[in-house]
Amino acid sequence: MLHTTDKRTYRELARLLYLGRLQTMGKRPALDPTDRGQLAFQALLFECLMSTREHPHSLEQPRKSAMASISGYLNAICHQPDHLEIHTNTASRIASRILPYLHEDHGVCGIPGLRLIDVTCRRVRLTHLPTGACLDLVDPQRWHDMDTARMVFRQETNWHQRDGRSPLWRHNGLTDEEAAHHASWRTPPAHRCAAPF
Repeated sequence: MLHTTDKRTYRELARLLYLGRLQTMGKRPALDPTDRGQLAFQALLFECLMSTREHPHSLEQPRKSAMASISGYLNAICHQPDHLEIHTNTASRIASRILPYLHEDHGVCGIPGLRLIDVTCRRVRLTHLPTGACLDLVDPQRWHDMDTARMVFRQETNWHQRDGRSPLWRHNGLTDEEAAHHASWRTPPAHRCAAPF
């Protein structure tokens, strides 16, 4: 039988490693998602996050480096069994950079098909319609109350509503402009490493 301190140590270790709640002792956490939609979305997300000012992603806004500037805000990227968590200093700011935006000259910027599920005192929960993938942006500290959390989110995303436009991420389904980017979330092929000998 395990001692109480062993259980407490195990829970604290899981928390510090962002592993969520592990059900049984000694069970290895699943670090890679098995859902192909989640994999396809994460591949697109990581492509966008790895863009730079010198080499912007095709979904980057013209004359801006909104997605390229995100890396400075990331603390940890953590796989959970059914979603991806990004621990960051400013969840609402990250959301405003990756949520889709229809630029009048350039077309869709951000991640086509990404939608807001919910804003809580500590999380911005997103889903990607074409793949069914889920993403949680997690702040290190909780906001004092829900009104404050929603106000911060509105302040960070109000530029999506310039000229009285309805943000793409408020649409229930994919817009035609977003659907044109279907190749972006195509499921990546499975790679096999060749044996070295």
